[in-house]
Amino acid sequence: MPAVSLLLSAATSLFTTTWLLAAAPFTVTVEPVGLSVQSNGDEVVVTRVVPGSPAALEGMKSRMRIERIHNPIRLFSQGPLMKLDAEDLQAALTPTWGEPLVLTVGPQGKRQGQTFTLRRTDPAPRDEFPVLPLPDAQVRRLTVNQQSRYSVRLSQFMSGQPAPPREPSLELQQEDTTVWVTGGQLRVMDGGGFTGQWVHPRFVLKSACPLVLEKLEVSGPGPGLPRTLRLEPTSRRPTHEFRVDLPLWSHQDVTKACAAGRSELTASLAATLSCAQDPILKKTLPVKLALTCEQPLPPGRSDALELLVNRSDRSYLVGAKAVLTLDVLLSTLFPPAASVAMVQVDTQGRVIRRFTNKPVPADARAVSAEVTIDTQMARTVRLAAELKFADGSTRLTAAEEVTIRTPEQLAQYRQDQQKGYVGLMEISDRLRKELKSACADPDGTVAWLQQQPEVASAANHEGHSISYMMKDSGESLSIMCHRR
Repeated sequence: MPAVSLLLSAATSLFTTTWLLAAAPFTVTVEPVGLSVQSNGDEVVVTRVVPGSPAALEGMKSRMRIERIHNPIRLFSQGPLMKLDAEDLQAALTPTWGEPLVLTVGPQGKRQGQTFTLRRTDPAPRDEFPVLPLPDAQVRRLTVNQQSRYSVRLSQFMSGQPAPPREPSLELQQEDTTVWVTGGQLRVMDGGGFTGQWVHPRFVLKSACPLVLEKLEVSGPGPGLPRTLRLEPTSRRPTHEFRVDLPLWSHQDVTKACAAGRSELTASLAATLSCAQDPILKKTLPVKLALTCEQPLPPGRSDALELLVNRSDRSYLVGAKAVLTLDVLLSTLFPPAASVAMVQVDTQGRVIRRFTNKPVPADARAVSAEVTIDTQMARTVRLAAELKFADGSTRLTAAEEVTIRTPEQLAQYRQDQQKGYVGLMEISDRLRKELKSACADPDGTVAWLQQQPEVASAANHEGHSISYMMKDSGESLSIMCHRR
């Protein structure tokens, strides 16, 4: 046969094969949503909707043309749907238990295009990836979220880590939680915090569900309980950690326990864990509070809330305009405050004037406010932030002092300040000559400083730094030791 005839025959054969492939429609059925569609290479059309199925309940009809799949996101199905083969099209139209099928259909007559959301109602598998590793073709058809979870699970499997939980479990992990009580008053707390009325220990509830966590209910002796903890509906992680802020003891409970000579308080939390397709798990979880009664506070610790920062000048002349910007730093406050009021306090810490009051947004790290103070006479103004908590109680931050001086007082102050600075440098020089290294023995350095008549106070901050303050001028200096 001539070469031209062979080429023509081959071209004709290729054209015929291509036409047959393009013209051969196929139908796929997506049982989880009750839908069958046909693809003919030009369009994907609904051919059957099962009565009572998710597709039927959402209003899908036969002859609707599917134009686009929005969710679940699968990398292979981001292009035209009519170009997918049967296996890929069926996978693209199959929702997962945490990711509904969201698709858009084209206009029909006078009806505009519509978007439908179809959720599968069949039970989720006990183990999302029961066979490891999966074949490459199956991995390719996973959603983006599934591929992320599969990578984690495969890594765990390859490193010998245990499989996802087979039954619900719940445990409580608590820090070393201790309060210091002196003079019948709650002063300092580690492993938690307190409002003006209630003590809040810091702890974590660790839950595990074979499938999906529906809710976790916690009951206890304090106010605001029981409390229900939930997750996003799409979360399918087997384990979850809840950092819980619960009021479990009142100030009176703590002070009475100290007065009675006790060294510990305990409280019981009643927890109910609900996991999809599993019996409800009920547990009693103990929480402990250690008491340190009528003992010195830990080194470097103070019962003052050092949260207020003055971003403006700390000294004004009589008659000058004084508008201060104050920040309340909230990132370390536990439990969180519901609102913050800027106030003026007297030397005993009593509130004598209120300025602004602001609610605290969720997860706020700071709240700022402007305060205008009266400068008509020479005096010292003490500003603080009053923190109001969800239980209605309040606590005051340490005060920031603003001094209003006459020109003569300002001149004398600067003279005293210079004198204090000179004295500070003299003490610093003597310290270096007599002790060589201040950080070699921080307690010894503090003892030496306290013996100097010019020094008002000195402190060792857990070996990390040493600070001291001069008498009269109030000038201070910190020595950084940089210990690890």
